[in-house]
Amino acid sequence: MASLQQMVARLRRTLTSVLPPTARVLVTPRALDGQAFDVTVQTGVVDHRFLAGWAGEGWPADVEDLVRAVPGVEVAMATEFSDSAKVWLTQRGIGWIDETGNATISRSSGLIVSREPLQERFQPPSSIRWTPSMIAVAEAALSRVTPTVQSIEDATGYSRNATATSLAQLERLGFLERPTARRGPRSGRRIIDHLALLDGYSKAAIAQRSRQKSLRLHRLWEGNSMTTLRSEIAPTLSASGHRWAVTGVGASLLLAPYLSDVTTLDFYVDADLMASPRVLESRLGARIVERGHVIEVRELPTLMSEKGPIVEGVRVALPVRVYADLLGIGGRAAEAAEHLREEINVGSDA
Repeated sequence: MASLQQMVARLRRTLTSVLPPTARVLVTPRALDGQAFDVTVQTGVVDHRFLAGWAGEGWPADVEDLVRAVPGVEVAMATEFSDSAKVWLTQRGIGWIDETGNATISRSSGLIVSREPLQERFQPPSSIRWTPSMIAVAEAALSRVTPTVQSIEDATGYSRNATATSLAQLERLGFLERPTARRGPRSGRRIIDHLALLDGYSKAAIAQRSRQKSLRLHRLWEGNSMTTLRSEIAPTLSASGHRWAVTGVGASLLLAPYLSDVTTLDFYVDADLMASPRVLESRLGARIVERGHVIEVRELPTLMSEKGPIVEGVRVALPVRVYADLLGIGGRAAEAAEHLREEINVGSDA
């Protein structure tokens, strides 16, 4: 946890990066929690004053937590706001600025800042990159699998070496810690901050999903998409012997209803079915199209991803994977992600 002085310096540095060099920025903590700050921006003879708040990584959950914790916050600041978080803030008339150089601030005092993303940002090289095995290990840990080599290996299907390496990498990233000095496959770590690990995992899972090949299909619904899913698609896929799971908005409706309409059903299927488009068409009662699709299919990203609950006869992806996928879709789906997290404690130790 950064000290209060470090947070003040961080906010001041972020603000000055988007302001004219002649502007003077004063930042005063409002409390000791390091979340609310009184800011004064001096430009010429005018002082622009506003209440700023720190929203962590910048996910929708972070900005909602900030607004609840700091009523009346006028400008939110974060590491890097997601697109859905920016929309959420803008809709509520709250300005925002993040450490990537993006900013939208409009104050009645006349302070107006609008900055687009930098085309080329310097990003310090990191020696630790999220690998598929790290994503699977984080997925398991966030789903309450004890973070020992033995337990995670059994859950994810990865080798002992890959599991041990991934756990060590997550420890180096500051997500896990080893409370005792014990070693060996049964020695345990613990999650330091569940929300931080959930955010780190979600970013990695969203990036992983963006690189996956997808197949788009169209079919006619019997009633609506969810009715067809329950009565036709799920029984057919389950009887086929293939591994599969529904994710996205359709999964969120089964786990924690928030949105009322599903325009596209998102599925994960195993590699064999993904490699057999004609068989996939038959199983889904659909045809592959270039546009106008109502079904989108990707290969299961990890063995853990399919290990969610069966709800109303439908195999649902692991809730933490559904959460990340909804965030990646953005818009109202990101709102459904936060509803899902709150309703069923996604990624928490509860």
